[in-house]
Amino acid sequence: MHERRETILTAVFLTACLALVVAGLWPRLHARRAVPVPEVPDLVVAVHGAVRTAGSYRLPWGARVADLVEAAGGLGPDAATELVDLAAPLTHGTTVHVPRIAGPEGEARVSINAASVRELQTLPGIGPALAGRIVDARPFASIDDLERVRGIGPATLARLRSRVAP
Repeated sequence: MHERRETILTAVFLTACLALVVAGLWPRLHARRAVPVPEVPDLVVAVHGAVRTAGSYRLPWGARVADLVEAAGGLGPDAATELVDLAAPLTHGTTVHVPRIAGPEGEARVSINAASVRELQTLPGIGPALAGRIVDARPFASIDDLERVRGIGPATLARLRSRVAP
């Protein structure tokens, strides 16, 4: 009978130990994991050219050029809207140029991303070979990207700047 009592006490002791271990581990085993919420920073972008208020703007992540133009008060009356991709997504640190309808001399601007070889040849210093290299190097995010075309240096770019738009 002594043996039976000892077996019962051992079983009770082991059960109590197991219950304490489970009680101690239960919060860890049953904890609900929090779903991490990604932190999405704002974009800081700039706009200049034919907008009402040029400058830098803080926009929410996922904003597009149309949102930037709206933040800048809208397009100016002389904006070349067909040369602006309002649906293009913005990235942090981007500068968007909104070209004007006409250059300083009153001539229509030529889109370096959409003009044909023949239209590009109407620009000063652009012959058939250079116009072909411009077409081959498309797309251009800005006018300054023309410098990556062989044959266009700082002097040629300065001549073209008022006559072209991206």
